[in-house]
Amino acid sequence: MTCKFLTNAEMCFSERMLFETTFTGCIQVAMKIAVQFFAAMSILIGGGTGFIGSALVHQLRFTKFKPVVISRKQSFPTTLTWDEIKRNGLPSDCHGIVNLAGATIGDVKKRWTEKYKQEVCQSRIETTSLLAQLLKNEQKNPKVFITASGIGYYPPGTSEIFTENSEVNCSNDYFSKLCQQWEIAGDLGEKTIHRRVIVRIGLVLGRNGGAIRQMYLPFWLGFGGRMASGEQPFPWIHIDDLVGIFVHALMNSNVRGILNAVAPSMITNAEFTKAFGNALHRPTPFPVPEFALHFAFGKERAEMLIQGQKVKPQRTIESGYKFKYTNIYDAMKQIILVLLEDVKNNAPLDQPVFQLPGLVIEWLHVSVRDLARFQLGNMPVKQRILRIPSITSDKQTVASSSTSL
Repeated sequence: MTCKFLTNAEMCFSERMLFETTFTGCIQVAMKIAVQFFAAMSILIGGGTGFIGSALVHQLRFTKFKPVVISRKQSFPTTLTWDEIKRNGLPSDCHGIVNLAGATIGDVKKRWTEKYKQEVCQSRIETTSLLAQLLKNEQKNPKVFITASGIGYYPPGTSEIFTENSEVNCSNDYFSKLCQQWEIAGDLGEKTIHRRVIVRIGLVLGRNGGAIRQMYLPFWLGFGGRMASGEQPFPWIHIDDLVGIFVHALMNSNVRGILNAVAPSMITNAEFTKAFGNALHRPTPFPVPEFALHFAFGKERAEMLIQGQKVKPQRTIESGYKFKYTNIYDAMKQIILVLLEDVKNNAPLDQPVFQLPGLVIEWLHVSVRDLARFQLGNMPVKQRILRIPSITSDKQTVASSSTSL
């Protein structure tokens, strides 16, 4: 057997070739990315910095489209302001527009005053109307105009099921009138050459905002519970599916008209509460009474949560979109799994001191339940009456102890 040893010159030559090959490969990849970026069709996204908008911007970066955010302030070089759009019109390379702009509705920190209700309306209607007026002056691009709306368009109730094709006698409540005016503001007329899509959005579930952000802490501490009776419909959608519907509408030229952005499975608020508690391994024994919802959210927002609508995404499914999350338990498990991973990496909530309140509440709930069973003669649970879960920073230990109980 012979061994070949490289000389210093041969080693230097080999390292140089490896460096040049790697460097050349990196340059080629960078050039391909640059070509794809500049050749990509621009999609203007109004409100692209919000909960839904930022998720859509992230997803569009993996498609043939180049997202361009319209915002009040120019945060990045690719960001346009509303004043620039109003002054200069739409960019020449704009293929489509998605408008998600509007003041936040569900944030409990925002006091539900008459002034803020007016801001919620104006921020949606004015931006949609501006984009519609600019589109009417364009003869070629953009090809598609997608605007958001809400399932508040449909009357509340627990009996009738609404689809995109339902004839609706719109009620005079705040959110119904808001959705009507919002959709009318984006009207392009009958002779328009632009494809118009209206996405009526349900209650959006995701780790970075929406209902989960408002409800996570009380549920994590063990204070979660149904809202009011819990029998009201809970028309939900996972953030991944909502973004998927927007991308689906952008990429398919046959998609037009109204799309309901809700999951195919209809559930109640009580079922959502149970799924949330199961995902966190927490009890949900504390229902939220109606007066507390009115106090925290204000009249119109509280009524939206207390009443609910039964909505099905019939045209959305018929258009070819396939939902990723149709089961609320699977959706909540995925959201909480990712959320706990974020907490582990970025926050101290997985330390023992932060777990103490939730564990104490969980122990009290289990102890009272087991004591009741013991008094009724259920002997196997006698040993568990005074069992206190050990306080540990290991999530698996906490989860397994709560599951066994």
